[in-house]
This record gives sequence, structure tokens and C-alpha cells, in this order.
Amino acid sequence: MSVSNITATQARTVLTTTGGSTIRDKAAQTNGESISAGSTHLLCGYFNLDSFGGVYANYRSFMNFDLSSLSGTVTAVTITLKRANSANFPDLYFLASEAGNTLATTDYLDGIVGATSYPYTSDATLFKDDACVMNDGGSAGDTVTFTLNAAAVTHANNVIGTSNRFKTVIVNTYDYNDTYDSADDGFSNAFAHQGIEFESTNTGTQGAPILNLTIATATEPPTTISLSGGSFTINGGSLTIK
Repeated sequence: MSVSNITATQARTVLTTTGGSTIRDKAAQTNGESISAGSTHLLCGYFNLDSFGGVYANYRSFMNFDLSSLSGTVTAVTITLKRANSANFPDLYFLASEAGNTLATTDYLDGIVGATSYPYTSDATLFKDDACVMNDGGSAGDTVTFTLNAAAVTHANNVIGTSNRFKTVIVNTYDYNDTYDSADDGFSNAFAHQGIEFESTNTGTQGAPILNLTIATATEPPTTISLSGGSFTINGGSLTIK
């Protein structure tokens, strides 16, 4: 076995503040409004400002990885992210993505495999079977690694050695489970993104997400000798065939 560590080619966030008057309304939009919105980080939370008539936003962070230089059979996949702040919320989900190699605002919903409308909970493909709990005591500068599931391994094997990329998207628990309406009364009122942030590719690849692939290496078949109607003798380091 060997392990290949592939830095993200692109890791950026699509968000929207338009459409409707609640955060849930923003999550239900078909298209995003902007990409990264001036932030240098992957934003994985929400924006909740009840003042000034209400300003709200939902965020989805898309990543892709180029595996074209690799070969072999992938047996395991993990992903390593570097924290850009010390927030310990919300819980996160990794989903299969079909966003473009160059992220567009139209990937906000269409970039999630299987999603055609909101909520997409029952349509999306999970790349990790359960939520990633971010209340782990981590702080800015720390790295965190998540083990992805069999669906992610299958996807990696489908794209390894090709021009197609490994793609995934991070969504938060309120977005994925469609629970903004029941949860947002408890959100803080703040003029800033609230929630966990990771390093991205907005200003280069330093600290960007890394996909770690365990790849089965091919083994040489054993050398065999067939002998018919004779004798094979090894004596003191010399070989005699009769």
C-alpha cells in the first residue's frame, strides 16, 4: 500500500444573501449570489443579523482534487482541513459534488450530486456516513482529518488517472437537515459569518485541504519454473539442469 496526499486544486465557498427573509429561505435558493465574498477562508456556517431589517446567508464550500497523475486501486480516503478560526460549530456533512472545475454561483444547488430542489437531504450522496462534530477542542491553525466512506472510495476509483476530478462539498447540519427554521431563534445576532472556517485556495494552496488516498500497489507475480522429464539440482550455489 502507498498513500498519496493531493492538495485541492480549488476549495471555495458559494453563498447567497438574496431570496426570502430567513436563513432557510437562503438555503432554498437554486443559485448562489457570490463566491467567497471577499473571505480568504472556506466558510461552513451561516450569517444571522436581525438588525437593519435582517441580513442572512447560507454557505456551501466546494472542493476538487486532481488525481490524473495517479494510478492503482484506492482502498481508503481521508480529507485533512486546516482550521482558520476556533469556532466549534456547526456540525458538518461531506457530500458528493458535481460542481464545475471552476466554481460558479450556479453550483450552489446543481453542484450537489442528486439535488434538484430543497431540501435535498434524501437525494444527496453522503461522503461521510455521519456528521462531523466540530466541538473537538480545536483552534485556529490546527488540522483535522476525517475518514470518508465507501461512496467516496468508489468516486476516487472512478476518477483516478483521468481528467475528471474528485469533488466534494461541505454543508452545515442546518442546511443538510433543513432545520434552520427550528434552530435560528437560538442563533447569535452578529455582523459576521458565524461558524467554523477552514483554509481555502482563495490566496494559494498553503494550508488548503488535502485528500489522502491509500492505494493498493500492484505486486509482481511469482517466478515459476516448469520442468518436464529431467532433473533440477542446486548444489553449493551451482545450478545443473539435466
